[in-house]
Amino acid sequence: MVVSNGPIIGVSSRKFLYFVIVAAGLLLAGTKSLDYSLLYMESACGTTITFTESFQMDSSTGITYKNLLDCELTVTGPSGHFVVAQITRFELEAALTGSCTDYLDVHDGTSTSATKLNSSPVCGSGTSIPSNFTSSGDSMTLHLLSDSSGVYTGFNMVFVAATSEPCSSSQLNCNTSVCIPSSLECDGFDQCGDSTDEQDCAAKASSDGPDVVMIVLITLTVLVVIGCVVAFVAYRIYDRNRWKKFLHGKMDDDDGIVAPGPSYPLTYQYYKGIRGHPVYQANSSHYTDVEKDTTTTMTDSGHSFDNKAQSSVST
Repeated sequence: MVVSNGPIIGVSSRKFLYFVIVAAGLLLAGTKSLDYSLLYMESACGTTITFTESFQMDSSTGITYKNLLDCELTVTGPSGHFVVAQITRFELEAALTGSCTDYLDVHDGTSTSATKLNSSPVCGSGTSIPSNFTSSGDSMTLHLLSDSSGVYTGFNMVFVAATSEPCSSSQLNCNTSVCIPSSLECDGFDQCGDSTDEQDCAAKASSDGPDVVMIVLITLTVLVVIGCVVAFVAYRIYDRNRWKKFLHGKMDDDDGIVAPGPSYPLTYQYYKGIRGHPVYQANSSHYTDVEKDTTTTMTDSGHSFDNKAQSSVST
């Protein structure tokens, strides 16, 4: 007796369901993502960071910066822009006997040989710290040094690529007379330096909020697709279970599937096809009812078998 493989729920079906769920999560995620990332200076010493709009940088990955640091880092924005570094936190070891032992220098160019933007090494904390540094070109270089004792929380800066007025339609005009990408407005960080880009955000969120109708339509579409996939998988499971019953001769009369003759191969094609469902056989599109629970002998290619199901046999 030849037995063929039955229906299998393929890996592709499960992958497709997983893809749909992931896609739904992405579609229904936040309506605005941040255009910058958080970098750590001590992990990027000796490199050049190239960015297009804005990014945030912390002095170290830990609570405090390390001793004996000698770290240089160049930041480069798009051509035709200058770089503004807004200082959001700054705490290095304070000057001892008038000299900074842990300090930061900021240079107006691509190396430490460029002119310094700070008149003296920047150390300590408080009101003596500049609020920002602004390059004349598209690059600035930071140089952080520390001695062998005394470490503090370091600094955090937000870098933004800016231009001078007049601003384009894709830029926000800050009260500081600089233009920054309008995508940075109301992102929770003060790239303008005077909070121009963070004003009236609640009102803007309500007026410029997401299209509710579109979100509802996308949600419904995703749910329908997920429902169809779940129904498809459920049917495949149901069909495979019936196929297993058929192979082991455990089909009930009410299942409507007739076992083949001894010499007819048990194949999935028989199980799914007309041979396994004589109740649906047609001849010239005419059907005749056969009483339920009666025994009907049918011949097909020399094979006979019993049918005890409610059926329609063509005449």
